[in-house]
Amino acid sequence: MEKILDENERIKRAEELYFRRNNKEVSFQGCKANKSYYGMKNKLLFHLLLMFNIFVLVFVIQNKDYVFSYDFNNQINEWMLKLSNYVKSMVYEIEKEENKNTVENDSEILNEKNETGIVSNEDIQDDENKINEIQSSSASLMEEDVKNLKNIYKFVNPISGVISSEFGARESKYQNVRGYHTGIDVASETGTPIVASMEGIVEEVSSYGDYGKHLKIRCNNVTTLYAHCSEIFVKKGQIVGMGQLIAAVGSTGNSTGPHLHFEIRIDDRFVDPGKVIKF
Repeated sequence: MEKILDENERIKRAEELYFRRNNKEVSFQGCKANKSYYGMKNKLLFHLLLMFNIFVLVFVIQNKDYVFSYDFNNQINEWMLKLSNYVKSMVYEIEKEENKNTVENDSEILNEKNETGIVSNEDIQDDENKINEIQSSSASLMEEDVKNLKNIYKFVNPISGVISSEFGARESKYQNVRGYHTGIDVASETGTPIVASMEGIVEEVSSYGDYGKHLKIRCNNVTTLYAHCSEIFVKKGQIVGMGQLIAAVGSTGNSTGPHLHFEIRIDDRFVDPGKVIKF
């Protein structure tokens, strides 16, 4: 049996219906307006992208001789290299800041323990275990890097001579020689030819710092470095082939005699050249 509403209830029901209908219309109009806005935005982006592609196509057609020239390719490679180095430097600074914060936090914790006198044998043992884990991890990473280098890239011996200093920790009577050797030294007479160990683009040519006259050749994320040269025969941005003459042995920079200091790097990690190339 249908319930009979009194006058007050009918008025209340009518007000509710009116309120619902008005809100529904407002909501619908708002959605319609948003849809129209995003539709115009997408059309604008599409037209901008289309205009950019047309501009690039017209530019390539009008300047095809220059676009496919050796100089243009070298310029593009140089721009990409600068962009890559910029990104790497940003990442390096971020990691450096994170490591700095971690070291500071560890130092604060250690100082607190020292002040309270609660540094135990277990804490010392934990620190030693962490050091061993880091060393083991570094060794495993080195083995993985060497394996990848051998499988993906080709290398040749950059110079003929006698190895005077191996990769890694070393002791020296010379104060200007650092304790950890990041490459391998091959002793030879001044002027002995140095060839590119791998193909790539000349990333850097410089005569500053401990390396003296040196150059870097990059192929993807792998870099080879040739230091203490007497002469350099290539320029920055030049593309060189494996085995191409690039420099001559010297004793410039922080050097104790004529030799080639040779390095292999993957990103910012040093790799033992003696495990990659047979000298």
